[in-house]
Parts: sequence; C-alpha cells; structure tokens
Amino acid sequence: MAAPMTEQVDGGDALLSPALSDSDSDPVSEDGRLPEYVVELVDREIGGDLKSLKKVGALLEKLTAENKLLEEQSEVDEGLTTGYPQSVQVLTVSSSVPLRVSSALSEAEQSRQEAESLLQRERMLSNTLQQHLQGAQPWADSLGQVLGQLDTIDRHMKYLQCLARIEELSDSIQQCLMTNSVWEAVGAVDGMASLDLGLQESGCAHLQAFLRETLAFWHKILKDRLAGDLQEVLTQLHWPFLSPPVESLSPPPNVQELYSQLELLVPQLLSLQTSDDLISEKKPHPSRAGLPPDTPLSLPIQIMILPLSKRFRYHFTGNRQTNSLNKPEWYLTQVLMWMGNNSKFMEEKIQPILDRADAKINAKAELCRGLLSLAQEKLAHDARGCSTTTPSSATW
Repeated sequence: MAAPMTEQVDGGDALLSPALSDSDSDPVSEDGRLPEYVVELVDREIGGDLKSLKKVGALLEKLTAENKLLEEQSEVDEGLTTGYPQSVQVLTVSSSVPLRVSSALSEAEQSRQEAESLLQRERMLSNTLQQHLQGAQPWADSLGQVLGQLDTIDRHMKYLQCLARIEELSDSIQQCLMTNSVWEAVGAVDGMASLDLGLQESGCAHLQAFLRETLAFWHKILKDRLAGDLQEVLTQLHWPFLSPPVESLSPPPNVQELYSQLELLVPQLLSLQTSDDLISEKKPHPSRAGLPPDTPLSLPIQIMILPLSKRFRYHFTGNRQTNSLNKPEWYLTQVLMWMGNNSKFMEEKIQPILDRADAKINAKAELCRGLLSLAQEKLAHDARGCSTTTPSSATW
C-alpha cells in the first residue's frame, strides 16, 4: 500500500502546489519528500482509490478558503499589535459581526419603540376611561336608586296581582256553587291551592295567612258537600259491608244512577287532595324499617272509612266490654274481617274509577292502610296506658 500511495501523492503535486505556493515555507523537504502532515491529509481526504482523485478539486478549494481566512485573521492580529489607527481596528472588527446579529438588534430596537408607543396609548386610554367613569358615577348612583324604586313597585304590583287573583278565584267558586258547576268550583279551589304552594317560599306572611284562610273556607264547603253526596251514594249501595256480601241481596232500583254519581264524586274529591293536605298540614310519615314514607290517605278513601272508623271507636274505646287490654286480637280480627268483606267492592267498583282518573292509587291497599291506621292508633294508646290503667277503665 505504500508504493501506490506515493504515486498518488506524487501525481497530485501539481494540484497541491498552487495552494501551498503562497505559504512562507516550502512543504517539500530537501530530500524531495512531502512532510508527514501533508501525506496524512491527502491519505485522509483522498485515500488509495484512484476514483477518489476527483475530490482533489474540492480539497483544493477548501484549503484555499482556509488559507485566506487565516491570512485575514493574521492581518487583524497584526493591526491590533502594531498600533493601526483605532478607526481601522473598529472597522475590521465590525466587519466580522454576523449580519443576523445586527438584524436582531434592529428588530429589538423597533419592538422596544412599538412597546413604548403602545404603553403611551394605554396610559392615555386609561386616563380617558377614568375621567369617563368619574363623570358617569353620579348617573350610576341615580340609576341605582331608580332601579330600587322600580323593584319595590314591581313587588307591590305582584302583591296586588296576587290579591286580585285570590279575589277572582273566590268569586269564581261562589258563582260556580250558585250555578251547581261543581267541577269548575273544584278547579278554582285547586288553582288556589297551587297559588298557596307558590307563596310558601315568599316572605309575605300576611298574604299567605289570608290565602290559607280563604282556601280553607271554600275547601270546607266543597268537601262537606261532596263528602255528604258520596256518603249518601255509598249508603244506598249498602256500604260498608259488615259481613260477607250476599249474592241474593237485591241491588237498589237506581243502581246505575248511583254508580254514575260515584263515577263523578270520586274524581272530584281526588281534585281536592292538594288543598286538603295543605289545610290539614299532612306530611308524609317517616319511613319505618326501610319502607318508603307513608303518604296521606286519599280523600275519597278517608270518607269511605268514616263509618268503619265510627264502629271501631264505638266497640273498642270507653267502657265497652269489647275494649279489653287482654284481648287485642278482638279489634285486630275485626279489622281483618272488614278488609275481607269490602275488598271486592273496592276492586270492582272503586279501582276502575281511580284508573280512569289517572290516580296512581290502589283502592284495596288504601282501604287496608286506613283500617290498619285505626289498629295502630289503638295499639299505641293501649301501650301507653298499660302501666297506669286497668282493662275495665281503659278509655280512648
């Protein structure tokens, strides 16, 4: 490999000589051999492949550029050390600063000027806005007072509108009762109950009290009227059934008319449920043993249970022989008998009416709930009086 390398280097002397001719020392030694660093450079850049000789031109250009750069740097160093004029030194050093640095400095200066301009405009706008706000403050204060007055007037207007609505509903109920338009009267009472619910969150205590008194007045009139009509119809239908129904018992001659009245009275009483709960202030009882809260008994079922409640209190309160603390099974058995005797009527006659009225009520379950509440009250009373009252003197 040494012989070919020597030939390649010798063949390239003519190409390398221009680049080395400007140097102060001759790279060729006295014995005609090239210095070691030149041989290493040629071997590293060109190698031993003859096809790599085309790289000689590029290598020559590279060496020429590096030589020129070294000469310029040498001139600068000589100028600094030999005392060239200061202006020449500054000019030489400035010429070596990259153009992008100058451009960046120029852009930074321009940005600084723009920022100062924007800050100046911001200060002017801030001062103008502050002056405007100070000038508008009296107007804002005056407008706030006017808005407060308008709010007070608006609340007074709503108060008067509510009073007018109560009077309107009251007059409507009175007119409907005079013309025997029960359904319209029931709807007006229901509207008054909705108004009562809407006022519960307000602070108008006097208005709420007036509305509640008016609602209670008309509700009692309607409820008493409808309850009386329902009890009369139920009595003619032989309600309640104290013993198992007998098939041979002949129905009343106007049974279809009675069922038509029953079909009308039950939904009307259901429409009074909201006002009835408001007036009596009935709330769901808390749940027991994981069961859902008990809702108030529906109004038609309350009226239907009244005759059974009277009989229960007659037999199992006071000094009656049937009122015995030692015999709680007596009233429990009686309650179970009433449930069984009246379940068929509730399922066949009352439940279809409730379904057509879209009432989510089970008639049979409501009857059982009402009767069990009687037994529950009796049991609670007896439990409280066990320690102080003898069976013969128990009262309720």
